[in-house]
Amino acid sequence: MVVKNYFTYRIRVANNDRVQVQKWNSQHESKGEPSGELCYKDKQEEIKNLLQIVANNELRNSKQTRTLGEALFDVLFDSTLRQDFVNFHFQVVQQEKQLLRVELDIDEQGMPELAALPWEFMCLPASANLGEIWIGTDPNLVFSRRRAQWNPAPPIQLEPGERLRIALAIAAPKDLGTVEYETVKSVLDDLAKEQSERIELLPIVNPATPNAIDALLEKQPHIFHFIGHGRLQDEDGEEVGQIALVKKVFNTASWLDAGGFAELLNRHRPGIVLLQACESGTSSASQAFVGVASKIVQQNIPVVVAMQYEVSNLTASQFAYELYERLAQDYPVDIAAQNGRRTVALDMGYRKRDFATPVIFMRVQDGYLFKRQSLKDQVQGSKAASDSSQKPAAQGGTQIIQDVKQNGEKNINFGQASNFRIGDDNYHSESSQNKNNQK
Repeated sequence: MVVKNYFTYRIRVANNDRVQVQKWNSQHESKGEPSGELCYKDKQEEIKNLLQIVANNELRNSKQTRTLGEALFDVLFDSTLRQDFVNFHFQVVQQEKQLLRVELDIDEQGMPELAALPWEFMCLPASANLGEIWIGTDPNLVFSRRRAQWNPAPPIQLEPGERLRIALAIAAPKDLGTVEYETVKSVLDDLAKEQSERIELLPIVNPATPNAIDALLEKQPHIFHFIGHGRLQDEDGEEVGQIALVKKVFNTASWLDAGGFAELLNRHRPGIVLLQACESGTSSASQAFVGVASKIVQQNIPVVVAMQYEVSNLTASQFAYELYERLAQDYPVDIAAQNGRRTVALDMGYRKRDFATPVIFMRVQDGYLFKRQSLKDQVQGSKAASDSSQKPAAQGGTQIIQDVKQNGEKNINFGQASNFRIGDDNYHSESSQNKNNQK
């Protein structure tokens, strides 16, 4: 696996009027902090009309999709920031031949409407004359949502030969209808067989009761993939994203909000949580999953991926397969997700919403969530430690190297440069004996 050095273009929506940008090079040195005007008011009606088409799954051609993508881009990039991004992109991608990470930071509490927009649709306007550049799928870019207030999560160390453990949980309460998952299961089975040295698929949990999930997490999976139902309103009618688990005895829905779902993960915090609304779900159910995902990542979960629209099992399987396969090959997690979206786009094209459906919330600074110590590094480290422990002492600028085998339980101890001791027996070097004879 070869991963390029990367530059960063962080976009922070400071308030309802301004957008602030921070740029860094591959050494994380600042390359400027330009700012611009937030143009949502100018694009609001156009975007709302297009989003209704998307929500109804009525996109018919890539022209409609591009119109939405350009409108979303224009919300964040006024004329000043657009030119700044074009110049930075040209420098990094065209001249430096490096990767450009684009990070979006929007306060969900202060600006929930903006945060809920499907920014994964963004594309560079044709007037920029840089060709077809979709922010969420371009192989030279990496797009994720990352808040500055989220403390970076430390990498998860993998032992040489340790496989990535994937846990799949299915929640289909009898009062909410069936959950189709066989396609995803089949794809994960195939992946585990093809990558048997790198991936382990744990026994599938179905039905996903709280106790069953708790027991599954005792196996310490690196990735927790959940498929089930969601809703945006609770019993009191308040707009709160919730996910349905299954009650153990009655097999009916047990609704949990983000806090309740995150509490389940106290048994073991996986590196990645992927939330997938069932194929027969509604748009509101998918939006609930995104709302829950953005809150779960605040509970010290390094990466949470959610589907912001209901998605076919085929599309979800394509994305998951590419994501997990690249993670098994030690790719950074956001690059793996970018390639997952790209795989969907290459298969489905840009005439449908599928490519922009996966959303990644990330707290990993450089994307390297899983870090594996190679067997070679481990051997070299052990050899270096061994060499260091056996290095003889130097006295008065003179170094003595002796090949002495341990005899029984006697330990080797080196004293002055003229002599050494093995156990209780003292030995003198030839020069020391000559000096004693001359006295």
